[in-house]
Amino acid sequence: MSMEPATSRRIEDGDETTVDARRHRLLAWYDDHARDLPWRCRTDLYGTWISEVMLQQTTVAAVIPRWSAFLQRFPDVHALAAAGEHDVLTAWSGLGYYRRARMLHRAAREVVDRYGGRLPTTHADWRDLPGIGDYTAGAIASIGLGLPTAAVDANVKRVLTRWTCADDGAARDLTAKALQALATNHVPAERPGDWNQALMDLGAGHCRSGEPDCVGCPVLEVCAAGAAGTGRHVPPPPVRETSRPVLLSALVLRRDGRVLLVPSEESVVTRCRGLGRPSRDDVSGLYVGMLGLPTTPWYHAGAADTAKLTAPWRRWLAGRGSGACEVRDRGWVRHAITVYRLQVLVCVADWAGDPDAVTVPGSLWIAGSAADQPISTLARKILQQTSLE
Repeated sequence: MSMEPATSRRIEDGDETTVDARRHRLLAWYDDHARDLPWRCRTDLYGTWISEVMLQQTTVAAVIPRWSAFLQRFPDVHALAAAGEHDVLTAWSGLGYYRRARMLHRAAREVVDRYGGRLPTTHADWRDLPGIGDYTAGAIASIGLGLPTAAVDANVKRVLTRWTCADDGAARDLTAKALQALATNHVPAERPGDWNQALMDLGAGHCRSGEPDCVGCPVLEVCAAGAAGTGRHVPPPPVRETSRPVLLSALVLRRDGRVLLVPSEESVVTRCRGLGRPSRDDVSGLYVGMLGLPTTPWYHAGAADTAKLTAPWRRWLAGRGSGACEVRDRGWVRHAITVYRLQVLVCVADWAGDPDAVTVPGSLWIAGSAADQPISTLARKILQQTSLE
């Protein structure tokens, strides 16, 4: 499809009649079609804060059950601040991006120390807390406090761009500063929280990325890209960093019904031979504070040589006093971490020797599902494959 020049296909953003029409139509649509989400039923500020942090880089479907469980465990900021990081990470386990949980914990302690446990009442004070960026502060301020602040995430950027740009050229010219001004100009003085949530729902539904569903969209008549039929091209797709496939192996070491778990910063315990130089041999920053399984470094993906990925565990165990310990491979687990695409050979061994001989600083022998421990998502996948969860 040919695109017209950017300069010819732009709605005037300052047209208050257009802005008012969008507000009226979108809020009326939201009243009838708002998603039924648990944090919208519990409208207190603390619950809003927890939901917005959880929703960063995580799907709504994944957050729904975890939000309720987290609030049951930590019902208010005092309970969260008083908890140990281990307990917070355990409650967060499986949601990924664990730095969010550590920042949330730090923020709770700052709220108790600086404000006596009273949650901030201004956008600026929320923005000043650890782990709170512009979008999250705007969402909390508008939804939890009723302040007329914009909350601009990827969904909202896409909606605003399509509303005001009818082609990819105009969309490329739309700066971050201009987008923020657009968002701020659209926030109504009344119902700002509903407005921001309506934008989120529209972006997750009708105005989704790729191929938008413009049929039945409540703001189609005041949407530049929708009216022009160019929504699939606006905004232009982002340039994504190339994914990096890697190979590694992990060991499920069992003893008397228990499995050995190690801290993330100690997880790489042995190297492979014949796979070249590791792509990454320090993964401590990915799961700080979490427990996982002993692993090899990550190697550039090539032929999946199970012998070369299994042999390191035989050498590692033999060097700790058990030359006869059998190591068996239990197949592959695939997992994504940021831009990395992991292909993990799962190895299993039963250890009959001294349990201290195979431990590393901070390691634990854990029985059962280890549900009361902060286990990384990758470790959970592997334990499930070996029927330990």
